[in-house]
Amino acid sequence: MQELKKLLLQHKKQLLLAAVLAAVVVICLGSNILSLFHNKLELRKLARQSVVLDQQYEEMLKKMALLQKQDLAYVEEIARTQYNMVKPGEIQFRLTEK
Repeated sequence: MQELKKLLLQHKKQLLLAAVLAAVVVICLGSNILSLFHNKLELRKLARQSVVLDQQYEEMLKKMALLQKQDLAYVEEIARTQYNMVKPGEIQFRLTEK
């Protein structure tokens, strides 16, 4: 035990320098590691969002194709659901929940 104390006292400057250097490395790399972790989380989030947007894009392309074909059933569905249109002679009932 005495020998260890004596050895530590002899190399006090080197040990202090090594400790300071280690602290600097930890501080510098610590922020980079956190940044890397944050970027990976953001990348995963954006990848999920990209999948959803790709699906929405495909649905829009299908709807556009139906509109370009002038599919009467599809046009009628849009007219009824989005614009609340009715055929002549029809009566529209609107039910509301309380």
